[in-house]
Amino acid sequence: MKIFLLSTVLSWLLVSPAFSLQINDPAPFFSLHDSTDSDFFMSSYIGKMRTQPVKGIIINFFASYCKPCRHELPVLNSLVEELKKKGIEVVIIGFDEDFDHVLRLLDEIGVDKPIILADMYGKVGEKYGVRYLPTTFFLDADGRVKYIIRGELPDFEKVIRQQVEKLLQ
Repeated sequence: MKIFLLSTVLSWLLVSPAFSLQINDPAPFFSLHDSTDSDFFMSSYIGKMRTQPVKGIIINFFASYCKPCRHELPVLNSLVEELKKKGIEVVIIGFDEDFDHVLRLLDEIGVDKPIILADMYGKVGEKYGVRYLPTTFFLDADGRVKYIIRGELPDFEKVIRQQVEKLLQ
C-alpha cells in the first residue's frame, strides 16, 4: 500500500504545473527547422542577442489530431498581419509531429501566415512544459513568459488581443 501511495504522489508531482513554465520565467531558447527548411532561432527574436526588432512573441503548440487546435489556429492566422504591425511575431509549433502532418492540417484549415515549425520529437514542448494542446505562450522582448493559455478558450481572439496589449505596455 505504501508503494502504491508513494508512486501515486510521485506521478502527481511529475505532471504538476509546478514543473512547467510559469509567469515571469525566462523562456527556453531553441532552434527548429521552419516550413521553408530554414533554421528558426528563438534567440533571434527575444533576449539580449536578438536581431529581429520585435516587442514580443506568441508561441502556440498544436497537433493535427487536436480538435481545439483546429479552432484556434485560424484565429491566430487571421491576426498575424495586425500583430506584426504592432511588433508581435506569431510562431506555431506542431508538437510531436513531422512536417507532413503539420502542413497537411494547416493546408486543410487555411493557415499560412505564422512562422511554422515542427517539434518532431517533442523536445521543445518538453522544455516549455507543454502538457495540454493547444498551449499558447506570450513572451516579452526580453524573453520572459508574460501569459500562458493551456487548453482551449471560448474567447480566444479576445484574450489574444488583451494579452498583446499588455505585452506592448
